[in-house]
Amino acid sequence: MIFFNVFVLAQVTFSLGKPISRSPTRSTERDVDGWQALSDGNKNFRAEINPELLKNLTKEGQRPEFMFLGCSDSRVSEGTIFNALPGMMFAERNIANQYNENDRNTKAVMSYAVEGLGVRHIIVMGHQGCGGVKAAIASPPPQPWDTADFAVQEWILPLRKLYAASDSRPEIVKYRNEYPGCVNVPKPDLHHPVLRAMVEENVKQTVSKIASSQLIEEVSKRKSRRYSNSTKTAVFIHGLVYDLENGTITNLDVSVGPPGMRIPPVPFPHREAPTQAFTFQSYGP
Repeated sequence: MIFFNVFVLAQVTFSLGKPISRSPTRSTERDVDGWQALSDGNKNFRAEINPELLKNLTKEGQRPEFMFLGCSDSRVSEGTIFNALPGMMFAERNIANQYNENDRNTKAVMSYAVEGLGVRHIIVMGHQGCGGVKAAIASPPPQPWDTADFAVQEWILPLRKLYAASDSRPEIVKYRNEYPGCVNVPKPDLHHPVLRAMVEENVKQTVSKIASSQLIEEVSKRKSRRYSNSTKTAVFIHGLVYDLENGTITNLDVSVGPPGMRIPPVPFPHREAPTQAFTFQSYGP
């Protein structure tokens, strides 16, 4: 089966080693700066992971089926939210899970994933309460900007443009209308509809950018000629959203694949009552 389902993932976890236990808290009394928690975590990892898995991955190399493009937020680690074992996911994370053609780092990671490692599924993972999305909705800090301000504001500029141009989501339009001229716009709170709408629209935009990227188009053409459009070598892009409050992952139904190919099933619950039907079918010409 092309895409792991929950049962298969559970079987793999059981066969390769017990799930890694992670303490939800740490002792701040003896561990002021957090280092002890990291040391204890590594000890727990080594005690509970199947050592043969690590030896095999070292000897045979990695062959992940998934690439994870997520947010740098410390609460949305791919290893944590999927309880994933080593070797399952090749990962790239940045503020607000973005992909831009001029971002050499993300492009290099994705290039190696699909060309060097044969990754077939690219997961774009947004998350509710994203600080980068909040910042893109709110008014920018007053100038003059220091180096840190400039770096962040330059990075979230595509999100600001998305917020300013989005007309299909009434939650976004309403919030813009409440602050004409985008003056003194506050950051929305976690449950504000505009934040949830923007998080979803950002995932959709990232999926679209990846699907229309020169890299994916070139890979699709080359593999199509070499393997006659085999689903075993195709690259699919999927958009998911993680809920910080309950750990739920939602499928936005914006998966993309090569022309004429059936999109593999993504076994996560679908978004309830979508505001707008938005499903990519294929990328490429």
